[in-house]
Amino acid sequence: MDADTPAQHRAAAAERAVLDRYLHRYGPVAWAHASVADARTARTWHYWWHAHLIHVLADAERNRPDPRRRRLLRRLGRGVTLRTIGRWTTPFYDDIAWMGLGLFSSRANPRAFRKIAGVLHEAIDPNVGALPWSVGSALYNAPANAPGAMVLALTGHRAEAERLADWMASILDDEATGLVRDGIEHDAVRPDLWTYNQGATIALELLLGESAIDETDAAWRHVRRARELVLAVERWCADDDGLFPAAGGGDGGLFAGILARHLADAAVELSESEDAEGDAAARAARRLVERNADALWEGRRDGLFPADPRRAAAADGDDLDLSVQMGAWITLEAAASLDRLLTS
Repeated sequence: MDADTPAQHRAAAAERAVLDRYLHRYGPVAWAHASVADARTARTWHYWWHAHLIHVLADAERNRPDPRRRRLLRRLGRGVTLRTIGRWTTPFYDDIAWMGLGLFSSRANPRAFRKIAGVLHEAIDPNVGALPWSVGSALYNAPANAPGAMVLALTGHRAEAERLADWMASILDDEATGLVRDGIEHDAVRPDLWTYNQGATIALELLLGESAIDETDAAWRHVRRARELVLAVERWCADDDGLFPAAGGGDGGLFAGILARHLADAAVELSESEDAEGDAAARAARRLVERNADALWEGRRDGLFPADPRRAAAADGDDLDLSVQMGAWITLEAAASLDRLLTS
């Protein structure tokens, strides 16, 4: 692996920018504040954003191993422990599912990961066959069920993960676009199409399809759905030169980066396909990641990345959110992963 390639250089620059601007260290503890816009938000702490901070640090560690980063992961883990009073959970099942994935990727806290898996397993509503968005919620959505199913599959609950994936395909798939809609509440489907839902579902289907030997295998349907979804994302972005739809600041600042991370994984896993459809999906995934990484890098100004890759970064507004800068970092880290895995 060459850590000095342009893709690795860009990812490292994004990492330094996020850590320099947003990270606080206090003895053995670390945490990140939500924005550099004003003093009030400097004290705001977001559980979901920290799930992705842990996850992207794990991405970076695979791309550019560094003992300092491993120490930082331990300090951030202590920060989450303190902020959640040792629980590592919240009432929101989508948030804890994403934290579970970050913990699995980083190996930062196996005990907390197992606890999260147990909470998710118990939270499946038997009357619906899916995870609710939060405790007491009537919303059953993709951002809870896709990462939640991945956590379950990774902890030996494959049957439950299969059922959640099949529930999503039957309820949330949009026949017109081939994309995944946001959720269903009181029998009404929320038609919103968000980038991160596509990414998480691609990742889930690839995970469940890992055991498939060939097209005669029952697990092959998951591989097929992952391929189809990658190609649907490419069609979705085709009219905008391959750029992902922007979702502004706040939580939306992370959405496109999550899609990029999982498209990079798809590009690598599907690159081993021996048929035209698999090869087409692998190439599409790689094009999308590299196109969006290039656009974000071109829009960089004074170390800041834009919330929308169609413009340059600004020193105010959404671009000052941790989520936006971290979303760009995740995308650049995804491109660095492709560079490491497909060109080494």
